Order: sequence, then structure tokens, then C-alpha cells
Amino acid sequence: MGVTSSSNLAIRFLMYVNIMLSNLKPHLWEMVSDSVRFISTALETCGVAVKIGTSQLDPKALNLFFDRFYIELNFPAQMKSAGVKYGLVCSEVVSPDGTRNYGAEGGDPATYAAFELAAKNAEFVWCMLEESVEACTAINPNTAYLPFGYLEKMATLKPLPEAERDIDFLMCGFPSDRRQKLIGEISEEGHEVYYPAMPVPSYVRDSLMERSRVNLSIQKTTSHNIISVTRICHSVINHIPVLLEHNGVSNQYTELCLTMGSDEIVRRASECMADTDLVTFAEQSYQKLKSILPMDKTMAKILETTWPDRHD
Repeated sequence: MGVTSSSNLAIRFLMYVNIMLSNLKPHLWEMVSDSVRFISTALETCGVAVKIGTSQLDPKALNLFFDRFYIELNFPAQMKSAGVKYGLVCSEVVSPDGTRNYGAEGGDPATYAAFELAAKNAEFVWCMLEESVEACTAINPNTAYLPFGYLEKMATLKPLPEAERDIDFLMCGFPSDRRQKLIGEISEEGHEVYYPAMPVPSYVRDSLMERSRVNLSIQKTTSHNIISVTRICHSVINHIPVLLEHNGVSNQYTELCLTMGSDEIVRRASECMADTDLVTFAEQSYQKLKSILPMDKTMAKILETTWPDRHD
């Protein structure tokens, strides 16, 4: 909540969200920046006032956190006891048995326990991936799937003519040996590939995207099978085609991308450059996302089902 200044002191903002990142390790703040922007922008289009910070808990607001609490594991229970309301965004795959991200990075029981504690005491849980809804609902019945989609204000990149784009493929994300190996093989085919091999600030990433013909999405390891909905939606909104590694059934996000199986990445990359009208594909994907996944309407429905008392 808040109050206006001067002559409007009596007017109170009843719909107010305080997005906090203090529960995450600092190196992850940049990794969730797109997700934060999507959610904050969607909330604002629905008339919800939003502020974003790191450690400024607001007992008069709905405080919104992403995923588990790494350091202060008991903080969710303390907020609950103090009557401080908070919501939780689940950005990763959580299976019904508690396995996170298909167990691709180990299965430390403490990881799930920390998330479970946070989710149990939250006012609601919003899942960015549909695969996580069953597990999160078992912990907190007030759980909803929040699919990311089209938001006009996410179109922030400067459009460059195709002839001025000097990067064929851009690959951003956490470094891994597998990604490094595949990037090298694609480069050996004569393509210009840019791979920072580390999390980079969004302004650097955005500048690189403006120069890129294709945004490359390669799984971190052979055990991962995660679709980065933020990467896809942000790219499509900004008319950058996505070449996505995907093994499995097609869905509303894969249909926005050029896809490739794990055993055909280098070949599909070359085909993408040689045989695809990338400008036309980008426009078709943009129009499809805009028509089938308007995120402002999705957020409005989610607010009504999971936070109906926000006006109180």
C-alpha cells in the first residue's frame, strides 16, 4: 500500500506488489531479470502498482519472491507469523516427487525442502512452467499456471536491418561444456556465433540480440529438457527467431520456434541459415504469440483466481 502526496493524501493504492530478490544469490538476479520484467509489466497493465528491490520487505504490500530461499530458510515462516503477505513464483520444473529440473543438477533434498517451506506459507504460487503445477498444488492449493506471452512493452530492442546483423547465432545462459562444444562445432561450419559463456547484464544481452539473426537455445546438459519461456517470448516479441533444442511433444512455445533434436543441432543450424526466410518467420511467430498468448489477459485471470482480495 501507499499514499499519494500533497492534496491527494487520503487516496490509498490497494493493489500493490513489492518484488524482492533478496532470497536469491546475487549472481541469479540477472538470470531472472526477464521474468521479473514480464511479471511486473503484466501486473502494471492490470493496474497493479509494482516496485522492485532486494531486501526492503514491505509489510503493507504483497511481497513477491522467485523460487526458494537460499540463505534464510526460515524467513517464509517468520513472515507468515508476522502477518506479512507474500507470493511465490516457481520458475523451474518441479516434479510431483520433488525432483527439480529432471534431476539434471543433482537431487539435494534440502533444495526441495526449502522451496516447500516457502510455497506452503505463501498466499499463492504462480508456476511459469505447466509441468510444475501438480507438485506446487500439492504444497499450496492456491497455485496457478502463469504462461508468459505477448506484452507490447517488452518490445524494447532497436530493430536492425538483416544486412546489419553481424552475428548469425547468439547463445546466452549459464556456461556448460556441452554448450561450448556445440557452439564450436557450429562455428566450424562457417557461422558467426557469439557465446559469452557467462551470465551477462541484460543491456549487454539486448545489444547482442539486436545484432543477431537467430537466438540459439541449447540445453545445458543432456539431462536438461527445459523450455525457456522467457527467452522465447522476449525474442519473439522483438522479432528475433529462436532455434530451440527440443525433444518431446510440440506445444504453444515450440510452435513459435525453429526446432531441432539433440542429435541434429549442427545440421539444423546450417539449414536455418541457408533455407529459412528468417524475417518472415520472425513476423509470423510475433503475430502468433500476440494472438494466442496475450499476457495481460492471462494475468488478469490469474489475479482473480489467486488474489481476489487484493482490493481489500
